[in-house]
Amino acid sequence: MEREGKDSISKRTMLLASIAGLICIAFAIIFALFESINRFSESYQIVLSIGLAETGFLLILVGLNLLFPWKMNIVVLLSLGSMLSASGILGFILLYPDAWFYPKVTYIMLSYASGIFLLLSNIVLQQSISISAPISRRSEPNSIDRGNTMYSGEKQLTTALTSMMVSQIISPASEFPMWNSTCHENEIYVCDTEVILDETEKSKACTVESSTESIPETVFPETMMDLTLETRGNIGDLATTTDSITEDIGAETNIKSFLAMKRTDIKKDDHMREAAHKILRFHFARMLKHERGTMLGKDIEELHDMRVAAMRMRSVLQVFNGHLDINVMKNFFMSIKTTRRSLGAVRDLDVFMEKIQHYIELLPEERKPELDELINTLLIERDKGRGLMLLHLDSSKYDKFKNKFTKVLEKEGQWDESLIDNDGKPLPHRVRDVLPPLLYKQLAAVRAYDDLVHEAEPSYEMLHALRIDVKILRYTLEFFEEVLGDKTNSLVKDLKTLQDNLGDIHDAVVAMELLENYLKYGKWGAMEGRKSEEKHIISTDHGIENYLAYRKNEITELLEAFPEVWVRVMEQDFGVRFSGVIASLYRD
Repeated sequence: MEREGKDSISKRTMLLASIAGLICIAFAIIFALFESINRFSESYQIVLSIGLAETGFLLILVGLNLLFPWKMNIVVLLSLGSMLSASGILGFILLYPDAWFYPKVTYIMLSYASGIFLLLSNIVLQQSISISAPISRRSEPNSIDRGNTMYSGEKQLTTALTSMMVSQIISPASEFPMWNSTCHENEIYVCDTEVILDETEKSKACTVESSTESIPETVFPETMMDLTLETRGNIGDLATTTDSITEDIGAETNIKSFLAMKRTDIKKDDHMREAAHKILRFHFARMLKHERGTMLGKDIEELHDMRVAAMRMRSVLQVFNGHLDINVMKNFFMSIKTTRRSLGAVRDLDVFMEKIQHYIELLPEERKPELDELINTLLIERDKGRGLMLLHLDSSKYDKFKNKFTKVLEKEGQWDESLIDNDGKPLPHRVRDVLPPLLYKQLAAVRAYDDLVHEAEPSYEMLHALRIDVKILRYTLEFFEEVLGDKTNSLVKDLKTLQDNLGDIHDAVVAMELLENYLKYGKWGAMEGRKSEEKHIISTDHGIENYLAYRKNEITELLEAFPEVWVRVMEQDFGVRFSGVIASLYRD
């Protein structure tokens, strides 16, 4: 009877703990949906929803552990697992969001995960012992009739429920589709796009898709993420996706051959599409070369180099417009754009923090800590961006892109260019014939800004557009440097100086807007689309205000330096050198 009483109490406790756990999880989900929880939500909302979900999961596992006889090993595992999990939940509540960054995040996650692992392991272990033990050796109360079906049925039901819950925990059949960090304002807008020449895409028909891999749009406008862009169109004729071992090995071999490339080997008589093929192979190899270093994160220049390679591949679409099959290539360029932006979210924060460190070095010792709070916020944002970047680089979607793109790049016949139009007339196609008007057209596009830049107060939007056109001209010269000759270097140097000046102006303008938003709302990132109730003024922060004034002064200095670098591109000597480089195409 005493044993029966203990079993009854244990079962009631298990039932109460499980019900409490289910209630906590249900409330967390309902609260998250009702409040549209996302990473822009108030900290108490995030803490409440995640804390309740973690607590509910812990209570359910504790309840299941209470089903088994109270032996020393069970008590030890139950106690240790419960304490570790509870300390993880408590640590999250205390640290989020102000101190929620590496390495504290790792300790909290390890604590909670270790506790959950111990509780799960105890359930699996005790259940295995229960199933494997001979029935004749299982102890039962003497007062219980072995033929009593209620008793045996109760044990079977308990065993079945436990096994079902364990199997669901280990291998869930499905996941709750709305439990992610995107919700309303972080939904991804997927658009059909036209070919772009100014790095802004003209929308035709947009649809909204939710994303479980959304990159925070809180850094710079150019780094807003679209990680859920699905491959559109049928490219099965180019490269079929299979899981065969031989094809994977072949793809890896091809990638290694790309990595061995030292130059593009473009020839003057190459077709333009053939030249685009060589350029894409070369920079695809550069991107893959820096992929591992980017994921390790020990050297931030690895990420920078990988991003630059992705940017150059993306620019091929602009430079070779009219010479590529857009219906075939647009899916790959969208994947490249997604990768570039995922890298850019982290790189922009790296640059932002480097500029802050440079500013701090100029301050007297007693003022150096005045930006500590801002730096901690940026570190948190960078960890978020890096985590989502790693999710993208480690995703099956990114792997499929690499494998498919490798196969397309290796398919030589795909890069043959039509030499006649629909009327049977010959089409310009050789590098030596197509490149000169292309370069002159892009130079004219840059010089067309001359009247606008001399205005009393040129707009930042116009200067940003100029930077993009300068970049396209510079990339075109670099793409064809092997056929244009070494004299291209001086032109590229002048264009790079101008591009850097314009880029610094753009970065400073965006930084100024972000700092102003941070002072006004107390949160990092662009505030477009935020709820009106989030617009509240925080207390004055003199350190950030001083840094904001420093960045505004930086813009003034950069604008004053702009005419000097602009005249280098507008002067007669630049045009003469430019024409001389193009003339080299017609020399043997």
